[in-house]
Amino acid sequence: MMTILIIEDQEDVSLMLAEALTCAGYRVKSSFTGVDGIQEIKNHSYDLILLDIMLPYKSGDEILREMREFSDTPVIVISAKDRVGTKIDPVEAGRG
Repeated sequence: MMTILIIEDQEDVSLMLAEALTCAGYRVKSSFTGVDGIQEIKNHSYDLILLDIMLPYKSGDEILREMREFSDTPVIVISAKDRVGTKIDPVEAGRG
């Protein structure tokens, strides 16, 4: 069974995603701050990470850059911002 980490500070959004993914047969873990999210990535293995950009204590951009130093886990960037660059820039930065 695939395991997905959701790093999203809006609890209602996180719960909605977790419920949909659980119903689809995935195992799901949620983190609500950037600091908790990066610790979760360091301490556990995930098949996919859903990553919000605007997080408390450590942004999604920072998490993506930091995790790319030790992990190649696929990441889907999620954001309420509507500017395309908001979602593309972190992905580009995470490749480096």
